[in-house]
Amino acid sequence: MSNTWVELDCAALEGNLRALREALRPKTEIIFVVKANAYGHGMIEVSRCAWTRGARWFAVAHVDEGVALRKALPRAQIILLGAAHPSEAPLILRNRLVPIIVNERHARSLAAAARATGRIAVLECHAKVDTGMGRLGFAWLEAGRLLPELARLPGLRITGLCSHLAAASGFDKTFSRQQIERFHLVVEACKVGGLAIPFQHVSNSGGILQDRAWDLSAVRAGILLYGYARKEAESCRARTRPFLHWKTRVLQVKEVPAGFPISYDRTYVSRRPTRIATIDAGYSDGISRLLSNKGCVLIGGRRCPIAGRVTMNLVAVDLGPRHNAREWDEVVLIGTQGRESIWANEIAGWRRTIAYEVLTDIRAEDRRVV
Repeated sequence: MSNTWVELDCAALEGNLRALREALRPKTEIIFVVKANAYGHGMIEVSRCAWTRGARWFAVAHVDEGVALRKALPRAQIILLGAAHPSEAPLILRNRLVPIIVNERHARSLAAAARATGRIAVLECHAKVDTGMGRLGFAWLEAGRLLPELARLPGLRITGLCSHLAAASGFDKTFSRQQIERFHLVVEACKVGGLAIPFQHVSNSGGILQDRAWDLSAVRAGILLYGYARKEAESCRARTRPFLHWKTRVLQVKEVPAGFPISYDRTYVSRRPTRIATIDAGYSDGISRLLSNKGCVLIGGRRCPIAGRVTMNLVAVDLGPRHNAREWDEVVLIGTQGRESIWANEIAGWRRTIAYEVLTDIRAEDRRVV
């Protein structure tokens, strides 16, 4: 069994939820985005913790995630952010999930599938409008005409309207403002067509930090609640902090002389006599091979550089000649040890990617709420 595990600081998550709640208007709901296994944190563990701290709305990507979450949280509101297949309609109805419709054909096929269940069934859904993201959703120029018509389909009830901001990660609000304007035009066009949709959500984490006027009925908070908001924006509205700590253990410590090669292809050669620790984790656990010879881990409260290639199950790190680490000592891959910390955004910099990818790469079956 792997010695790699994740610890979730539920008190820190509670603080993040409180900070966001205090920043929003009282009637604005928080939709906690827990897709992709809660960004690598553990969907069930995180969602249960958030539920006990007052979260009531959750968003997942796929039906199987929604089904698993429904078993854990029988009374939660669960939105499906992906385009559910019509064949999944019975599961959606049985588990009281809220799918998103993304175009006319999708809406009609889901409505037909709901009716085909053989009972009087109405599928509650939200309609997604593409205001500029270019992925899923009704074209904004057509949505105001189509949605009132689709709302009259038997088997379908449109209870929410949403969109997704494409450029909310920086200071420039120009394109986000354009998207918001398009969204409001759709809202008004729907009203003219006889369809009032009072529950509206557009802002993702970036949008929350960009402009409070975009909060609407709800906000979809993902990376912000996981503690990785833009540093320059943290003080604007909601200051949050990471609550995931990813750990493993030292398997072996050995003394090596100067000129000693480490790991595949001999890409690391010791410059002086030193101590090398081999830790119980590798790229099969989520430590990217891109961190070969450039990342660090924490052992004994000190940063220790990765020595050589990251391999499938093992990584070697250079302790230096005076480090007193021993076999089975705790190793921190993400988190804090002593006065030192390594967080996913720093690792993302080493890998030239984003914190989202670092977090969702984590594969640890052992997840502990502390």
